[in-house]
Amino acid sequence: MPLVSLELAADPAPLPSAAVQFLQAAMVRTAAWFARPGVVAGAGFLPSDYELVYRTLRTLRAADRHARTLCEWGSGFGAVAGLAAQLGYAVYGIEIDAELVAHSRALHQDFDLDVTVVQGSFVPEDYARRERLSDLDTRTVMSGPDAYAEMDMALSDFDIVFAYPWPTEEEQYRDMFRRRADYGAVLLTYSSEEGVRAYRKVPKRGL
Repeated sequence: MPLVSLELAADPAPLPSAAVQFLQAAMVRTAAWFARPGVVAGAGFLPSDYELVYRTLRTLRAADRHARTLCEWGSGFGAVAGLAAQLGYAVYGIEIDAELVAHSRALHQDFDLDVTVVQGSFVPEDYARRERLSDLDTRTVMSGPDAYAEMDMALSDFDIVFAYPWPTEEEQYRDMFRRRADYGAVLLTYSSEEGVRAYRKVPKRGL
């Protein structure tokens, strides 16, 4: 069940005004979040390059019209989830922090975006048990509620998954996707050094 790298150049066209307005609101709320007393930089939620992610998703949207469902792992303020909804995807977000879940739901409601955000862990419980993973082994929280059960969905139900992994967790995220996603599904990951990377799950026999 290999993952094949995809070349997805970010669409250079200007962002539509709706996306610009949504991003401006998301960044104002994100800045206020990080301005709170006692917040430690680099701990917990980190924003990705939302405009770059949007441009890449727009390229993928044009290239793969059959992809309809998207899940954001660790959705934070739900910026990527909201942008994906504006592109026409059926969008779900999974976030462990209850405050961020509330903030993201409020943001989506303000822009009348149909996004489902649930609190919990995006690591499937059976995967964590099989790999004997615990909260001590990774910065990704394993002990939260089963988000997939709350959504009445499985990882294999999503055509696209977006994540911003810590550098040491990139391979773990790819392995989880490789083992639990459906064939043809695409994993998008963001890296502050390498930008957006894309992988498609294909059968062993090839494309």
